[in-house]
Amino acid sequence: MIKNLFCVALFFLIVFSCQTNQEGTTVSKKEIKETKQLSVGRKQMISSTILNEDRPIIISLPKDYDISDAKYPVLYLTDGLQNIWHAVGTLEVLTRTGSIPPMIVVGIESTNRMRDFTLTVSENNPGSGGGKKFLEFIEKELIPYVESNYRTNAYRVLEGHSLGGLFTASTFMENPDLFNSYIVMSPSLWWNGEELTKKAQEFFKTNSKLKNSLFFGIGTYESGAEYGMRKELKNFVDVISENKPKQLRFERKEIEKEGHMSSVLLSNYHGLKFIFSDMNFPESLYKNYTDGKFLEHENYIMDKYGEAAKQSAESYVNLAATLRQQEKYPEAITVLKRSVSAYPFDVGLMNFLANTYEKNDDIDSAIATYKNAIATSKKNNYNREEEFKTQIERLIKK
Repeated sequence: MIKNLFCVALFFLIVFSCQTNQEGTTVSKKEIKETKQLSVGRKQMISSTILNEDRPIIISLPKDYDISDAKYPVLYLTDGLQNIWHAVGTLEVLTRTGSIPPMIVVGIESTNRMRDFTLTVSENNPGSGGGKKFLEFIEKELIPYVESNYRTNAYRVLEGHSLGGLFTASTFMENPDLFNSYIVMSPSLWWNGEELTKKAQEFFKTNSKLKNSLFFGIGTYESGAEYGMRKELKNFVDVISENKPKQLRFERKEIEKEGHMSSVLLSNYHGLKFIFSDMNFPESLYKNYTDGKFLEHENYIMDKYGEAAKQSAESYVNLAATLRQQEKYPEAITVLKRSVSAYPFDVGLMNFLANTYEKNDDIDSAIATYKNAIATSKKNNYNREEEFKTQIERLIKK
């Protein structure tokens, strides 16, 4: 059923698409002007009394941060200098498609991984065991700094890879409420003879009210299935399965044909999609739609993840197309008005909304929507003004 509806929605998306054919367009060298340099983020120094050092961090803000009053969730990355490049690129794609909300990214640069990412001392690893102090720095210095200097909402995510993955899992067990969600990538759970897994057995038995989301990712090339890091991660997740708190969400995903250093990109991608999967429309909305249920869900994701949270354009089109098939035009208009509000640059959605107004015999609103599409097309150089003017002339004669 859903697959059939998706095909219908895809048809509408293509028909009313905002894509503009630029074939044949040339730009002379004289027309090319230098603009500001693109960057992944801005490096800052945090003077830490806890760590007794200046710790570099990288702050990456959402695209529309400077022109918005919205508050944003924050993703904290360990090994920030290494991981922020792929993380920001992944966030851009997932945000643009409505799979996750826009987020502030805080990349914490590493200065001593062995010290900072291990909460216990290992005799075989000199200098280890400073993780609790590093966690104290994050809780008492870094998070307050970020939340006092940037527009953040209450939702926080911690992400780490390898020893950083060990630290991320350890942080969850040490202070689960500090972050709402945790993305644990290729964690070094072998540390001290899998001591964290042993501690987890008692931890999950005695913490039955946990409400966090946990994602665990690892590459299939990192070890065999019955030994090494893959098996050690499975052992940890098996403990969760055996003692799972009712409201805890978790997923373990093995990334096919990826090794320890390459799996991190896809683990980040799948981890973010899992954490924010509750943004998607529930299937019950398709089966028993009401405007009240629709708006309740939209308000839910904006309350939880910030005012800029939204569905993908395809999701709005899919739901509206379903309602149009049922000749529920006022309801489809509710969905499409929300989609245009969420994607104010998308003249394809405006076109679809105007057409739905016409189906509902509201010609004045259809014309007003086409006029909005003309202004938006002109502003963004979509070159669709004549198309929408033709629609207005047709409606006036109708």
